[in-house]
Amino acid sequence: MCGAFSAYIGRATVEQACCPYACCSSPAQPQTISHMFLECPMAATVISWLCRLWQAMTGHLPDASVATILAASTSEGQCASDALLQTWHRLRLAVLHSIWTAARIAASSTHASSRASQSSSQSHLASRLALKTVTSMIHHDWVKCNDDVRQLVGVCSSWLRGRDPSMTLEAFRNLWCHRNTLASIHTAHTGTGDKLELVVNLSDMVPVQLF
Repeated sequence: MCGAFSAYIGRATVEQACCPYACCSSPAQPQTISHMFLECPMAATVISWLCRLWQAMTGHLPDASVATILAASTSEGQCASDALLQTWHRLRLAVLHSIWTAARIAASSTHASSRASQSSSQSHLASRLALKTVTSMIHHDWVKCNDDVRQLVGVCSSWLRGRDPSMTLEAFRNLWCHRNTLASIHTAHTGTGDKLELVVNLSDMVPVQLF
């Protein structure tokens, strides 16, 4: 929930309805949904990284617009397969969640002086959260390829009767290894035989600079 809407329904003050970041052009900038996720300089940095990352993966540069980022609209040529479409939406949602989380952390500073003093440390918080979230998703899906995660949660397996969470190696490759941009799988030769190993290529500098 953005600050402006919270104030509109009476759950926030006028001050809480404004963007919490000191870098915004106006100290009284209303924190609307479009401002929080697209227009704020903090969000714009992460959205730019998302679009450039997708361009490095597919050769297509998405439009950083409300339709593409918030309304989940995809243009012609943006996703060449259903697997890439899923990858795009998982990346998009991870970035949006990171932006929202960083904004909530910034808003928890109740005094203007505190916000100003924390502005430098918070300047790239959303970017770091996005990178960490995407990297974690890749690792979690890799676990699904190698283990039954239902046996790893420490509860009675009969409690977990829903959809099988396992993932095939082919599905993982299609989701995360397109052009080996985000991740790649290599064969390691060991004394006990060959073993598949995951290499996460994504970092704050590869394939594009984070900030």
